[in-house]
Amino acid sequence: MRASSVAVVAGVILAGFTVWITLQAKALERDLDATAQKIVLLDKSAPDFRLTASDGRSVSPADYRGKKKLALVFWASWNNGSHPEMLMLGMMYDRAHTSDSDFDIAGIAVDDDLAAMKKFAADSKISFPLALDRNRAVTNAYHIRSLPTELIIDPDGKVSYGSAGFTQAHQAQFIERLGLRPGDLRMEMMGVPRGRRN
Repeated sequence: MRASSVAVVAGVILAGFTVWITLQAKALERDLDATAQKIVLLDKSAPDFRLTASDGRSVSPADYRGKKKLALVFWASWNNGSHPEMLMLGMMYDRAHTSDSDFDIAGIAVDDDLAAMKKFAADSKISFPLALDRNRAVTNAYHIRSLPTELIIDPDGKVSYGSAGFTQAHQAQFIERLGLRPGDLRMEMMGVPRGRRN
């Protein structure tokens, strides 16, 4: 009888420990997810860098200071979550960007391969510059922990917007922060001319 009492107590302790460790693991998972989604540099100065894009263009936030917004998109060809965002941004850029636009976009490929990046760009018809962050210096300087991540650097050199992951809500906010109207842009992407809008 005494042995079964010890077994019951041990079972209760084990069950209690199992519940406690499960709750701790879930809390850690939530903390890690929140950290991965956090934009550390929001409302802070954007670190400068200079990378050469695959098409030979130079990408540096300093080149846009005092002139226009620069959207940086941290992505990778091996990261399937990046694909829909890059496709959307490629279409948006082709439809809405002109030489007079007050924004530009640059893609920063993280831990990627040049050939894979170029193939993705060609297959997806992406016309904004794409550069490799070979040693993660830029990714680390911007505290990027999740792909894809979008940042907007204002002409004053501060990070004014950031989002990690790809959702329709993030997409709409990003487009608005660039000074575009999501409704007009959707119509353009569907081929509705500017003059035919209500």
